Amino acid sequence: MNLNVIFLGMRRKSLIISLISIFAALHVILGAIPGIWRSWAILIQPLEGVILGPYGGLMAALIGSILSRFIRPRTVVMFVFGLGEPLGALVAGLTFKEKYGLVTAFYTVLLAAYFLHPLGRSLPAWCLWDAYIAYLLAVVLFFLKHTGYDLDKRIRLIASAVLGNEADVLTRIFFFIPLELYKVLGVSESALPAIWVAGAFETPVELFLTVLVITVGGVPLLAAIDGSRTIEYPVT
Repeated sequence: MNLNVIFLGMRRKSLIISLISIFAALHVILGAIPGIWRSWAILIQPLEGVILGPYGGLMAALIGSILSRFIRPRTVVMFVFGLGEPLGALVAGLTFKEKYGLVTAFYTVLLAAYFLHPLGRSLPAWCLWDAYIAYLLAVVLFFLKHTGYDLDKRIRLIASAVLGNEADVLTRIFFFIPLELYKVLGVSESALPAIWVAGAFETPVELFLTVLVITVGGVPLLAAIDGSRTIEYPVT
């Protein structure tokens, strides 16, 4: 076997491990800071998926999610809800790699599971308006790709932020309603409508902040990486 090939393979693996470690550390720091509903780890999720790729982003976010919950202790069940973070990074990475069919399938399954549950049909449907917009975006991107339209990298980055963020939200909703973890948390069914109405205003604020940070900081960061040619991303 060619030694150069072996060396390049080892170098690539070392780069991937190093980048995952760096992003996981950033995720831990941001995850330890309370956000509006979740934590400020949402700000790093899109870049985890875009730079590390779907699987590298998932690993970094998973490690960061778990460790941040040890630093800022929460109930055991909140570790389950924390799985929304790695899945959000995964969807962000899939979006950037233009795997829109998989992203659309992800949204379809989670939304279907929600509305198949009796509570999903009884709670105010309008409260998930931001998730519907994200779902529509995934479908539009899917059809645009199949028409041969080439999206600018900056547009794909922002789309990754939107779809990754909302994938995190839908994952938590999936655990909360279809899997009925609201019972484990001691939340009564009578309290759910008020929670849903509050969430209809809170989660879009988090989405806006995520997109703002990605636009202001993420776009220049990717431009700098492209200019330096030090990393070919997504790395996975």
